[in-house]
Amino acid sequence: MIHLKKFTGIYPALVTPFDEHGAINPKAVSELVDRCLEKGVSGFYVGGSTGESFLLSPDERRYMLEQVMKAVNGSVDVIANIGVFATEQGLELAKHAESLGVSAISSVPPFYFPFTMDEYVQYYNDLAEGVSVPVIVYNIPAMSGITFKTEDIDRLFANDKIIGMKHTSYDLFQLERILKNYPEKNIFCGHDELFLSAAAVGNRAGIGSTFNFMAEKFVKIQNLLAENKWEEAAAIQDEANAVVEALCKVGVFKGVKAALQMQGIDCGLCRRPFQPLDNGQLSYLKNVLEENRCL
Repeated sequence: MIHLKKFTGIYPALVTPFDEHGAINPKAVSELVDRCLEKGVSGFYVGGSTGESFLLSPDERRYMLEQVMKAVNGSVDVIANIGVFATEQGLELAKHAESLGVSAISSVPPFYFPFTMDEYVQYYNDLAEGVSVPVIVYNIPAMSGITFKTEDIDRLFANDKIIGMKHTSYDLFQLERILKNYPEKNIFCGHDELFLSAAAVGNRAGIGSTFNFMAEKFVKIQNLLAENKWEEAAAIQDEANAVVEALCKVGVFKGVKAALQMQGIDCGLCRRPFQPLDNGQLSYLKNVLEENRCL
């Protein structure tokens, strides 16, 4: 059986910084990691949706993880998302992540092809048996088109090396049931705007896009909850949600990078086919960030 500490706290789903030529920018990676560490994050989630993983080559995904591990230098946990379409490619990325000393690997279920649930379960079991580090399932039905039902989660969690789930779903009832039925597993809220709501049903860890530039709000929420100050925590969640609402209007991933730019960390643009924000969108986003104490 895998014996691993419980993951708690705030884990930014890191953006992948690019330079003016579209290459990964290691200087910006280091600056971003340092800034987040100063704000009190507990670790990092690398190679997820926010990191534009499916717009990167396998070599770029490896390089990005290497740069994060270098910047972190063992100070906090790093979870590497190695999600791909083919098991063999996933295992290659998983073994590379293992060699770097990550705390866990994670993966979105393979999508596009209509795999069966038996095949999804086998995919995660293959990852778990292919490396020594534990596995965290990435549940994101809005992007993957795959919904894990209670019985599916039971099958996944039957493998002791599958130690948890990133729950990027608005189904709070399912989240509460998972937390209740699997207290030993590591469950992460994947929707920043639901962080406080998830805490109300017992969740104590989050992986989020906006943690790149406003992690301090969520660290503060956790600290307030530890003091049972729910009303004060709710006020901060309201600020965060106003920002999330603005990001949804302009484009979340593009907006996160724009927010970082406004804070002085140039992470470049999102890769095509994403298009840059126009001046009107940038002005709107800046106003919302200022109104909610992010600038």
